[in-house]
Amino acid sequence: MWTIFKHQWLRLFRQPTLVMTFLGLTILFVYFMGGSQGASQITVSTFSDELPTEEVNEWLDTLNEDETFLFVEAEGEQVIDQLRMNEIPFALELKEDSYRFISGREDAELSTLVQYVEDVYATEMRIQAVKESGMIQSFEWLPIIELNTSARTETASTNQAYRVAVLVGMTLYFVIYSIFYLMENILEEKIMGTWNRLIFSPVSKTKIYTGQLLHYFLAGLFQIALSFLILSYLTGIDLGHNWLSILVVVSCFTFAIVALGMLLMGIVQTTQQLQVLIPIVATAQAMLGGAFWPLEIVSNPILLFLSDLMPIKYGIQGMMGAVIQERSLTQLGEPIGALLLMGVLFMGIGMNLMERVTEKRSI
Repeated sequence: MWTIFKHQWLRLFRQPTLVMTFLGLTILFVYFMGGSQGASQITVSTFSDELPTEEVNEWLDTLNEDETFLFVEAEGEQVIDQLRMNEIPFALELKEDSYRFISGREDAELSTLVQYVEDVYATEMRIQAVKESGMIQSFEWLPIIELNTSARTETASTNQAYRVAVLVGMTLYFVIYSIFYLMENILEEKIMGTWNRLIFSPVSKTKIYTGQLLHYFLAGLFQIALSFLILSYLTGIDLGHNWLSILVVVSCFTFAIVALGMLLMGIVQTTQQLQVLIPIVATAQAMLGGAFWPLEIVSNPILLFLSDLMPIKYGIQGMMGAVIQERSLTQLGEPIGALLLMGVLFMGIGMNLMERVTEKRSI
């Protein structure tokens, strides 16, 4: 087993171009998508046809106290034209005693923005009601004590969630490519007859499979860990301190992908077939599993059903739960269990197909 394991690592060290290429692509994509765009404020065009300019400015000052959003004053007609031309996703209209959101398309930030504006308006309306009632004159105001508190809850900022989602999604997407292309060595050995000689050698099949698959598993873990380390330093994305949950989720995802790779090795017969199949499987997983866009914006029931069959969906779900919501292992039982179940099924079917191919070739 260890001889096979070391042989695979020596082969990787002699030709590290593949892993380094996908590692570089991961860093490039995440840096520009999550490092630059994700770190900026969310601009909200704000207008009013009823309020005077002074009152609009007061509301803008109040709404801009949170650095996540940037409310900017705009002309009503200009905002409507921008919405029609799909230049902005939404806008805020201020009224005498209320407000209204105008949305031109679905956007992931809208729900968080609505909640924030609703909280600000509710607070201001209560303060205004107290002032108008005259009750404020009977209060004795005491010096204010400032408290700085911080907390990580399930309603973490959209900005942070977006950047983490980009980091996790792109990292898991490109590690799929790395593992699949590394496992092409198994197919080449199968075509050249080396795999048959290994199977019929005195070394047990368990040791052969373990030595091979352990190498691909650790190679995938190494790429993910290196990607997280480099990108968290370059982009400042905080992955928190829930390391045990992160490690378990990443390990289960890598196991599921290695198992899926074994299934592909049992299905294809030539390297040309594999090179065609890898981009299809990897990209389809990323698109259906939520690596390119959040699944919350998908409403088609067929696509949602297909997403439930993608290991990357549960990898992203588990990582977001571990990083953003700081969930424990017991709370992450659903994605972890789904990844383990998929891994066992893929591995069982893949090994069975590999054995059948080996028996046919030996005959």
